[in-house]
Amino acid sequence: MSPLSLALLLLSACVHVVAHVALKRARDRTALMWWFMAWGTLLYLPVVFLVRRPLLPSTWIWIALSSVFEAGYFWAIAQAYRGGDLSTVYPLARGVAPMFLLIWSGLVLRERLTAWGIAGVALIAVGLYLANLSRLGDWSEPWRALRRASPRWALAAGFFTSLYTAVDKVGIRGVDPLLYTYLAFVTTTLWLTPLTLLRVGWQGLRRELSASRWAAPLAGLTTLAAYALVLYAMQLGTPAGYAGAVREVSVVLGAGIGVWFLRERGGPVRVVGAALVAAGVVVIGLLG
Repeated sequence: MSPLSLALLLLSACVHVVAHVALKRARDRTALMWWFMAWGTLLYLPVVFLVRRPLLPSTWIWIALSSVFEAGYFWAIAQAYRGGDLSTVYPLARGVAPMFLLIWSGLVLRERLTAWGIAGVALIAVGLYLANLSRLGDWSEPWRALRRASPRWALAAGFFTSLYTAVDKVGIRGVDPLLYTYLAFVTTTLWLTPLTLLRVGWQGLRRELSASRWAAPLAGLTTLAAYALVLYAMQLGTPAGYAGAVREVSVVLGAGIGVWFLRERGGPVRVVGAALVAAGVVVIGLLG
């Protein structure tokens, strides 16, 4: 992986966690999710006029398919935070995505992954599993947690992430990644609007807009920017399996913010998990 691609993915990871902190702290996560999608659509509107590269007809098919999976992701992650901690939901949602994406990379996208690259993904997977443990001896804790709705929604979010990332690897060919991201974002917002209105109604949206204040526009700004950086890295030639794994360094940030700032449960085992995630990123970046 080139140094530029690695830098883009690490920057994406740092930016990505902002929206998840906002979601966790929101009064109504479903309403806030819709608001930051709406804000992102508004704030990035100039992209349509500034990017002059024409879209291929086939690109619209990929955008439509990607937006369906993105809508599934945003809806699932909002439901996951209704009853789960940031330090648990975020690692679970982001951690399962590289595993599925590695499968799609090899079987569907036909990308060539090196042994070191696969080892790096494996290190990230182990680290993410540890990040879901409150103490080292309780190895079955993440599996027992699946009895609750919140972790199951988090797994669904990770699955949808892997799907739209694989679709976008194909969809961005010959297209400006920022314009592609924006159009997919707008389409995703259109899918989510009727579902959101059914769940919270206009009254719920108005209450959350008043309560969230700066959080909604900031989340919208960072969410779209974070994924555009990933698409730029993939357009530079980074395999989707590596891109999906490296960007999950955001899990380290999410777990740390949840434990240290939001006062959620955590301990030394999560520090070990974070270190393994970082080691996997280094292996992919230098040897993958």
